[in-house]
Amino acid sequence: MRHIQKRYLYSAVFSSLFFIVIYGFIHVNILISILLTMLIYIGGIFLFKKDDMREFDSESVSNYYYLASKVLNQANLTSDGDIIKKVEEISKLTDDILVSLSQRPRKVESVFLFFDYYLDIAYKILYKYNFLKDRDNNSKEDEKFLKDTDKHIGQILSAFVKQNKNMQEAKVLDIETEIKMFENLSGISDSDVKVGDEGE
Repeated sequence: MRHIQKRYLYSAVFSSLFFIVIYGFIHVNILISILLTMLIYIGGIFLFKKDDMREFDSESVSNYYYLASKVLNQANLTSDGDIIKKVEEISKLTDDILVSLSQRPRKVESVFLFFDYYLDIAYKILYKYNFLKDRDNNSKEDEKFLKDTDKHIGQILSAFVKQNKNMQEAKVLDIETEIKMFENLSGISDSDVKVGDEGE
């Protein structure tokens, strides 16, 4: 799941209240009110930035190891050797990336956003695969999903390889661009892999 940027929400609420007060109650000129509100919003993004900053701590590390283990458990349920092998490599790369992050903790936000998206979508893809694989009367779309699952997991593995390489070279991966590329190449979005109540 993608990390929600609370600073934008807080800034929007604060600047909206500011606009209501200065335009609705004080009756400041509309253009001046809008300009001041925009400045308040932009300032709020920086002011509340600390609310979105995460730290490299034992709780966060344990959480991502747990998420990686959930993905591996779902892979093992598929009984597909190729999928299992790819997910085992993803699990290993998760460890490698976290070790690199411990040496470069300033990259924490970027790496955590990466894990939030890719570990979550990998889990959901495999969960749906396991849900569909033994079910009768699957639709054509479901059969296509089953057929393409190995390819999707391969694309996720490629993203992990790229992230790990960037960590070794002290580069920052553009997570939003990478996510859009994955969604465009795979045709998969979060809504495509929801299966009722996953119970997780």
